[in-house]
Amino acid sequence: MVKKISRSKKLYRVLRKKWFKPALYTLALSFLLYYGISNLVMEKRAAEKTLPRFVITRVSDTFDETEFTHLLLTVQEMNKTPEILSQLKDYINQDNPDNYTLYLEKMLNSMNWAPQAFYSRVHKMFDMYEVYDRINRMEETISFLNTEVEERRLPSEILEQVRVLQQEEENIKTELSEKEWTFIKNYAGVILHLRKEG
Repeated sequence: MVKKISRSKKLYRVLRKKWFKPALYTLALSFLLYYGISNLVMEKRAAEKTLPRFVITRVSDTFDETEFTHLLLTVQEMNKTPEILSQLKDYINQDNPDNYTLYLEKMLNSMNWAPQAFYSRVHKMFDMYEVYDRINRMEETISFLNTEVEERRLPSEILEQVRVLQQEEENIKTELSEKEWTFIKNYAGVILHLRKEG
């Protein structure tokens, strides 16, 4: 005699054999996908919050064209936000390289600079500009005196003083290398923009 199985038991048996395992596999796979994707998202967020691995921390007053070009790019980037530029100007025009805001430090770090390293490069750039400006003013003075003597508005004895000025100009020129001279000549406007008036 064959036992009759109720419909509900049949349904349960079919569901267990045909649907339970696939549903379990689907849930397990979904969980693994969710876990993997969420880990990637969290790692990306953590990476965005961390500082760059390479930050220029060396305090130096030697001229390195790459570093100084990067300095100009940093200034250009900060120039986009007046608030940051104002803080930057306040910082580099003071006498204490350790006195900077946390916000400015964060902005400089994001551009791969430690504040003191940036400060030392900017002041090197200011010193280079001073020499460049002195040479330019001497050249203008020499040119003016030569013109005045040629047009007989000044006596020829002035030429002796002109020769002294030319010698002094040559001596000052030795304070800047050719690369420094070219750099300052090209970017003098940026330096003047960074300096506070008065």
